[in-house]
Amino acid sequence: MHTLKALIAKDSFLALADQVISSGTNFCLTLLLAQKLDIKSFGLYSSIVLLLYLAVSIMNALVIQPFQVMAVKVEKRKQYITALFLGIVLLLFIPPVFIVILSHFFIKNSLFQLGTGALICFVTGFLINDFFRKLLLGLFRIKAVLIMDILLLVLVVLILVLDTINLSQVLLIIGLSNLIAALPGFLFMIKNYEKPILWRLYAAAHLKEGKWLLSVAVVQWSSSNFFILTAGIYLGVEALGALRLVQSFFGIINIGLQTIENYFLPKIALLYHQNVTEAKEYLLRLTFTGAIIFGLLTLVFFIFSNQIIVMAGGQKYEHYGYVIKMIAVLYFFIFLGYPIRIAVRILMLNKIFFTGYLFSFITSLVTFHFLLRYSGLYGAVTGLIINQVIMVLYWKYQLHKKQFQLWK
Repeated sequence: MHTLKALIAKDSFLALADQVISSGTNFCLTLLLAQKLDIKSFGLYSSIVLLLYLAVSIMNALVIQPFQVMAVKVEKRKQYITALFLGIVLLLFIPPVFIVILSHFFIKNSLFQLGTGALICFVTGFLINDFFRKLLLGLFRIKAVLIMDILLLVLVVLILVLDTINLSQVLLIIGLSNLIAALPGFLFMIKNYEKPILWRLYAAAHLKEGKWLLSVAVVQWSSSNFFILTAGIYLGVEALGALRLVQSFFGIINIGLQTIENYFLPKIALLYHQNVTEAKEYLLRLTFTGAIIFGLLTLVFFIFSNQIIVMAGGQKYEHYGYVIKMIAVLYFFIFLGYPIRIAVRILMLNKIFFTGYLFSFITSLVTFHFLLRYSGLYGAVTGLIINQVIMVLYWKYQLHKKQFQLWK
């Protein structure tokens, strides 16, 4: 009992538990909306979320990712945190402007009659909640993040009690839920507010480090979603729906990947700042433990792929079990490349980080027609696997040139 209490009290356990709640909420919400919304509305929702992830990637590149490696070096931390928050507030004015402009050309003429106010609420709530989660995780305020995600889970359950619901209502409920769940973040900012006298210095540092990360964000999003978008054109809506359903299901595995990205990356960066050898050893231990867990999970998904796809989407998806097998292989490749990815991040080799994704995206442009035309969804997932292999091999080569080796 004492050992169990000690384990639960550890920040690493709380970070994993929080990611379970966060990813679990998103996973269940996706399946729930797929059932409650009509096909066209769910497709539009998926498109909005896909574009929202691009906005998240851009904001992460300019604010969160530089913060994750700079936080350990900044002396005036309260000033720095305040400057980050004010920067996010300024950036949050951009999406509503685009939404209002686009609404006059597309949304008002849409069959869905999507409410502009609901869409703005959804986007703003999602982005501010994501900012506070990653900020507090980077500061190791795990309990505050846990409260945020539990609160969001409780609020989103409101959708369960509604028999009929349209897309505008969904967006409004999720947006308001994110804003309310972000209250611990707002309280943290009020408590730690300090006039950011050095904001120009912080802004210059973030722009310097973020310029390559911003390019990476756009190229990474394009590389990750290019085959998904083109699959809908080449293979039809049914194939695209199957691929998106499987990707949503594999959000379970993203629990571990997001925990590494949001919690362990700043911790390894701190260790590297103090002791290079200790940081490498810690990363190798993390990789070994994770490889066992990820290997077992992907093996289960691979073996029971047909049963899983039917459970997630119904009998109509029975013939798409092979997609789960392919995605399982893809995720194992993704995990194996994470130690290299983290090494590039903590060394702040942002140009190399960008170039890896650029090579990956160029490969997608060169191969997508052949892979999708002659191999269907097999080709789509094969293309994603090839992208991962190219990136990891390039990053490893560049690290070797800089005489940085995780293992020999």
